[in-house]
Amino acid sequence: MHLYKTMKNFLMDFDYYIDLYENKIHVFNYTDILKLTDEEVLLAMPLFTLHLKGNQLRVKQLEKREILLEGMIEQVNFKR
Repeated sequence: MHLYKTMKNFLMDFDYYIDLYENKIHVFNYTDILKLTDEEVLLAMPLFTLHLKGNQLRVKQLEKREILLEGMIEQVNFKR
């Protein structure tokens, strides 16, 4: 059972994923929104904090553990 669960997690990427698009970022499986302004967003992830900086950042779509942000994204950092 452990091998099945490991393979499924690897193939389906359930831990988290981050997709970057032109002027958008999609984050799946964040644990908390620590800061949300039009210039800075901090998202708590399972193993790190995702720090986004930019201009005119806004939430385009928000669901449980999933967020789509839109705006001029200038910087993306990971902090452990």
